[in-house]
Amino acid sequence: MFRSMPTDKQPLSDEEEFHSSYSVFLMSLKFLALPPDEQCAAMGDYNVAWELKDDVLRGRYLIGRGHLSVEQEAWVGALAGALEGVPAQTLPAGAGRDTNLAAMQHPSWTPLRSMAKEVLNALSAFTTENARYLGLR
Repeated sequence: MFRSMPTDKQPLSDEEEFHSSYSVFLMSLKFLALPPDEQCAAMGDYNVAWELKDDVLRGRYLIGRGHLSVEQEAWVGALAGALEGVPAQTLPAGAGRDTNLAAMQHPSWTPLRSMAKEVLNALSAFTTENARYLGLR
């Protein structure tokens, strides 16, 4: 059973906030690992390059919080650093498959897809823990 979200009277604990943020990061990381056409579909064919870069970069906020191992944090940090090289602001943007597919076929994304798969592997133990915490397994 999925943990119920607190009401306005019950703010998220640090642990709840971390697990929730990690879950969103994980989804974005899985999207990053997909081929270009599947990335576009997963992101709704709208500003995919900018949105995906921004979403995965939020993983930086998971570092130094005491939940991930040093190695896992290093992978997240390395991926964030590598994402900085993606010229998302200059790639085609807007709505529609053709525009977004062109952006996601830019060569800067190719090594990041492979790296995303490696990061997913490196995070697999915590991903299992996160799913248990959120009641997803």
